[in-house]
Amino acid sequence: MASPPPASLSYLIISGGTGANSIASAFGPSPAFVLPVSDDGGSSAEILRCFGGPSIGDIRSRLSRLIPTKEDVETRDEKERMAIYNLMAYRFPSDAPERVVRDLWMEIVEGRSGLWDGIGQDKKECIRAFLVHFQTLCLRRAHKRFSFRNFSLGNGFLTGARDLFGSLPSAIFLFKSIAGVDPGVQVIPVINTNQTVTIAASLVNGSTIIGQCAISHPVEIAGSSPASNIGVPTPAHTPAFTPPPPTPFPFPFQPQAPEAFARKQAQANHTGSSSSTPSLRTHFRRDSRTFDLDIQSPSEPASRSSLDGSPRIVVEEPEEKVGGNIGYRKGEEEIPLEARIERIFYINLYGQEIYPEPNPEFLDALVQRDILVYSCGSLYTSIIPCLALRGLASAIAISPTLRAKVILLNSKNDRETPGYRASDYVQAILDTLGRFGRRNQPNQWKCTNLVSHMVHLEGGLVELDRENLDRLGITLVCVPAEVHGPREGRTPMFTPGAVEWAMARVMEDLQDAGVPAGANGV
Repeated sequence: MASPPPASLSYLIISGGTGANSIASAFGPSPAFVLPVSDDGGSSAEILRCFGGPSIGDIRSRLSRLIPTKEDVETRDEKERMAIYNLMAYRFPSDAPERVVRDLWMEIVEGRSGLWDGIGQDKKECIRAFLVHFQTLCLRRAHKRFSFRNFSLGNGFLTGARDLFGSLPSAIFLFKSIAGVDPGVQVIPVINTNQTVTIAASLVNGSTIIGQCAISHPVEIAGSSPASNIGVPTPAHTPAFTPPPPTPFPFPFQPQAPEAFARKQAQANHTGSSSSTPSLRTHFRRDSRTFDLDIQSPSEPASRSSLDGSPRIVVEEPEEKVGGNIGYRKGEEEIPLEARIERIFYINLYGQEIYPEPNPEFLDALVQRDILVYSCGSLYTSIIPCLALRGLASAIAISPTLRAKVILLNSKNDRETPGYRASDYVQAILDTLGRFGRRNQPNQWKCTNLVSHMVHLEGGLVELDRENLDRLGITLVCVPAEVHGPREGRTPMFTPGAVEWAMARVMEDLQDAGVPAGANGV
């Protein structure tokens, strides 16, 4: 019996907003993408500073990529989808004066910009309504001085819709409907919340780094050192590591066991707490929903006086500078970590570790899909935050439909994974899933219950320690250079064709092993 073609299978892909964008088309007509909501870099940083809420940058990036577009548009619908894509993917210049980008923003909000060309009046007014609502949010918190430099219009649309509906899934549904994304495609925020979500990394030398941007790609604020910017010491240049820095929080970390956290949550709900998930934020971010103070944007020239008339002592910053995480650009030179990452965890406003549960849509997808894919991308800031959730290991292991759980191995290591071998990627996933099991359910699962296959590219730079992988029971699938496309003198990259080829090999392996549909090896 021939194995089903990859396009006929249903996929659940755990990924970040960038790593899997180029291969999103490889997973058939109706995949489900699970994305983190903890990104605090780029234009998401400014939205979080002024309005709080979950980060929507990765979600917007994936939704934009899923808009069906063609190079040669012919029909009116194709032209409209292309125009909507150009609108949602538009990013304001980061090096222009603030007054210039504000004028650009007002042209768009008022419907005068050429970006609206090709979009029908019905959809134009629908989209514009939520951009107008975003403008209302900016005016409501005018003292925050929201900066539109490096601002993504798609982020503004999703933020306006989420705030108006009080629901991020509803905002995602609206985006898909307007942009013509296939209704069978799911884009699932890993945690369903309207609160700000923050991750932290514990390093093996005892240090703690707060926030995705500081973990993955710290950005230096003009006039400050990297250490003062991100709350961690500058990476050591000698084999000896520097002592761990003081916590950036006013309170020390107070880790709580999952059962203790659950009891506190139940007590909070019993006493009338309005939310079952605490508000979270990073060490340098102020959320105006809690601290509605006159705190300046990192890109705002400071020249006003205080309310009592006395001069405010500030540092004048050139208007052309973009400070804080808003200035981050993908692909910039990486600063090495001072030590390896030991684990990733979620924290609340006070720096206490918390234990969120997965989005119910995520759990539903686990019992409806055939293949679970741990995508390529940033291991500790894209993949692991989608796994550091209560009870997820059991949900993956006992799924009645999942036939394979496949890792797409990065072609090279990055700041988060220095010196990692292939088995280290697997072990990081296993450790995370095992650490956040439910009460009275210790890590009882074999590796193959959680990870069954690893796909790697011929010519990749990550060491394949086959003995360790064999001991874990991992099946290796190598994509030859003629399939993924050789890149002379450059690191190989996954392509849609390479992923489709690899998934076909995975299904052939399952068929040879006699694994029927729904078998999970439990």
